[in-house]
Amino acid sequence: MSALRHLPTRIFGSGVLIALLLGSVPAEPPPAALEALRQRAEAGENDARFELGRALLRGEEMPRNLTEAFRFLQPAAASGHAEAMGAFGFMLARGLGAPADEKAGFTWIQKSAEAGVLSAQLNAGIMTLRGQGTARDPDRGLALITQAAERGSLEAQARLAEAYFLGEGGLVPTSAEAAAPWALKAAEAGHAWSQNLVGTMKEHGQGLARDPEGAVDFYRRAARQGDPKAQSSLGRRLHASSGPGDRIEAYYWLRGSAGQGEITARNFFVEVEAGFSPEEREAAEKRLRESPPPKASAPRPRGPRPPIPRDPPAPRPSRS
Repeated sequence: MSALRHLPTRIFGSGVLIALLLGSVPAEPPPAALEALRQRAEAGENDARFELGRALLRGEEMPRNLTEAFRFLQPAAASGHAEAMGAFGFMLARGLGAPADEKAGFTWIQKSAEAGVLSAQLNAGIMTLRGQGTARDPDRGLALITQAAERGSLEAQARLAEAYFLGEGGLVPTSAEAAAPWALKAAEAGHAWSQNLVGTMKEHGQGLARDPEGAVDFYRRAARQGDPKAQSSLGRRLHASSGPGDRIEAYYWLRGSAGQGEITARNFFVEVEAGFSPEEREAAEKRLRESPPPKASAPRPRGPRPPIPRDPPAPRPSRS
């Protein structure tokens, strides 16, 4: 079975905005802290303009409002606020709150990157790699992404691993060996997609030494974070084990993955369930009721777009 079947097509893309912005709208009024933030933003404080604009863009703690996000981010960017320039450029490049203008968006993102904002440096690299708003230059794009990765951007590390492993639509020569160190670095820092990638590489001996037990370990780390691909792969690997406990756990993870729409898990689950005794099925269903499998926080993105600009703190490494 191809290793690529267990990986999402792309970890960053147009779906990132869908995933991050189309969440549920809170019914209750914004808390007092957000009201205070708005007052500071309306008074012209650039840090507050950026924070409020980003919250409105992402739909965090308040309903998403692209027009308002644009209104606050634009003056903050024009005043030279480094992170606001990246976020404002992102909105322009994607046509959020205003007609799309990739060239102008790239200009703002590049200014933010030059000011040292890691997420903007990553976005500038992705756009340069793919020729979005600027001349296509895969070498320069990879160099920018690499610089962000070397500076500690977890998302850049994962993005670099993806580019080398999947080839970026033919723009980057595929090399599992080049992908491996970046995938490992991001995986050890807790990046779920990278954990699944490391599991795939270890399972199939691509770029890393073949290590079935190590593959299960990394699949499990990602599965516990709700990654549906990893849950499917973990269930498949556990089903191949001989112990009844492994079979029940396989059932558990495959059901979790299938419930998130993973087709490979749905198909394989039919085979797994067919071989279960009534007692095993009862035990597996009991576990599902008592502790449902975790779900991914957002749908998997698709398409060649840059991620939303933000420099999140690196997550703690997950423990198996």
